[in-house]
Amino acid sequence: MPAQSDISSQIISVLAASEPDLDTSVGSVTRKIIDAVAGSISAASLDQQMLAYQYDINSMTGAALDAFVQLFGMSRYPATRAVGTVSFTRGTAVDTVAVPVGTQVASEDGSVVAQTLTPAILDPAALTATAPVQVVTAGPQGNVATDTLTKIQTPVSEVTAATNINPLTGGANQETDTQLQARWKSTVFKNMAGTSQMFLGIATNDPDCTAANVVDGATRFREQVQISSGSASSTVSDAQYTYPSGQVVGRDIDNGDVAAAGVQYTWNSGANPPSISVIDHSYFPDGELVDLSFLYMDAYSRNSPVQAIFSRVDVWCAGTRPVGATTTVNYSSAVTFSSSGTSNWYTGSFVRPDGTAPAAGNVFVRLPWGPILTVPPVLVVNGVTYGLATPTFPLGAVSGGVTYAYQVIHRTGAFGWSPYSDFGLEWLASAQPSVGAPLTISEDYTFNDVPAAVQAVLENWRLAGQDVLAHQGISVALQFSLAVIYDPSVTQSVTSAAIGNSLQAYLAQLGFNGRIYPSSVIQAVEATPGVIASRFLVGADYTHWNPATPNNFNVGIQQVFAGVVTQSYVDSGGNPVDIALGAAQLPTFGGTVIVPKAGNTMGPFY
Repeated sequence: MPAQSDISSQIISVLAASEPDLDTSVGSVTRKIIDAVAGSISAASLDQQMLAYQYDINSMTGAALDAFVQLFGMSRYPATRAVGTVSFTRGTAVDTVAVPVGTQVASEDGSVVAQTLTPAILDPAALTATAPVQVVTAGPQGNVATDTLTKIQTPVSEVTAATNINPLTGGANQETDTQLQARWKSTVFKNMAGTSQMFLGIATNDPDCTAANVVDGATRFREQVQISSGSASSTVSDAQYTYPSGQVVGRDIDNGDVAAAGVQYTWNSGANPPSISVIDHSYFPDGELVDLSFLYMDAYSRNSPVQAIFSRVDVWCAGTRPVGATTTVNYSSAVTFSSSGTSNWYTGSFVRPDGTAPAAGNVFVRLPWGPILTVPPVLVVNGVTYGLATPTFPLGAVSGGVTYAYQVIHRTGAFGWSPYSDFGLEWLASAQPSVGAPLTISEDYTFNDVPAAVQAVLENWRLAGQDVLAHQGISVALQFSLAVIYDPSVTQSVTSAAIGNSLQAYLAQLGFNGRIYPSSVIQAVEATPGVIASRFLVGADYTHWNPATPNNFNVGIQQVFAGVVTQSYVDSGGNPVDIALGAAQLPTFGGTVIVPKAGNTMGPFY
């Protein structure tokens, strides 16, 4: 910022060259005018600099940055605590035992401690009960794998064991200055009613919505494909419809090297995924890398080209906020799942927690609050004890006087996972209560409040005629099976935990619509201190490898639920393949299976 004396000197120098006879000495009338003008210029320069600083968000940190963004209705995301579900077990079922709110469980080394958010009730016939838990200390260190919280810190009568039956997720550090600055710049000046950026800003302003994705009637996708045998297909795997026009194809479309449709290529929008067929082979020879940009309607959009619906907006939110609920519903067998694809209750439109579809003929019992996180492990109806199905006790199993007859069910796809979707219980047709019998669902019934809270704010900002719906993001828990050569000077258990942290960090930065590359996974593992080399475990590591049943082997990358593999992302040799997640899906860490190796046993399977 120039001082008044500096400005005066500059003016006098200019006048000395153009008007050498002009008296600019101190005390002269001319000098007084020069000094007055210089003072005004200096003050204006100061005001401009202060104003520029005041609105230069990149120069702000800490409390000053917090105060500034609050002017625009934004606030810094606080550190969040990881949440999950813990199962409590006793050896003998004798009487009713309540695991109270605040009961603490911990990892074996005590580094992670979580406490129950609702009571867990072990009814007289039950050996296990579950309860939602939240880690005591906020931060990503609370995002632990399945079966990590096995140490009972708060003794409970008769309870002998505890474990988290799924990975704990949602723990994050407080938003940094850089992250807050980027979020402010990406949303605040774009927060015009009805825009995707506005909906994104509303969703992510919820402290427990850690990420969001806005899906509307048209998604612009940009990628690079390679010509092979005169054609090339897109890598988009979740399109319900590809627009027949609006595509841009060329060798370098950013610099104007664009091909002509119908002359140099044909756009095949009816294929899924869409593709290009080469007409001019001199322009697009085999092996040529091609820039491709096109519009498609995502499978996780409620819009429909067949019905000419293009005004719907779907906001998918990562993160959970468990809230307890109580309800009593009268049992009804009026709604059953159907194997007919035209039925509203088609089995393929619903999903269980383990990723499988309900069975045709089983009954759907709707619950009022959702998306559902937990339900009671047992329900007593007219004196009969029914149990919640688990991998250990699937639907139809009978043990200890308990018939395992129900499990949580959600409508999936574009119309699922919202506060207004279909969610509830799938009830086994062969083990039903009597029609009209009251089902009281209380202590262990929790739902995710994030979609409902975001929906309430969205309703205040959507344009008239615009249908906006908030959904719970669909987490895909991934397990990584690895062979690792450890540095001999490190403790393997410590390095194994660090590998898990590295993979959690890698997955967290992918977000919605992410693509997991096996090479990037290995890069994250080998960047972990204490790791000399690593590779995936593959079919060749197992004597009895069967490509027809990859879920029976720890290979490559696999999706897991409650520690059980539900899907394998591998080829016939058990080698990992790329994983393309959809617009509503985001990856979470489901654990590792690590086999220590040495240089002479690592094998050639890279």
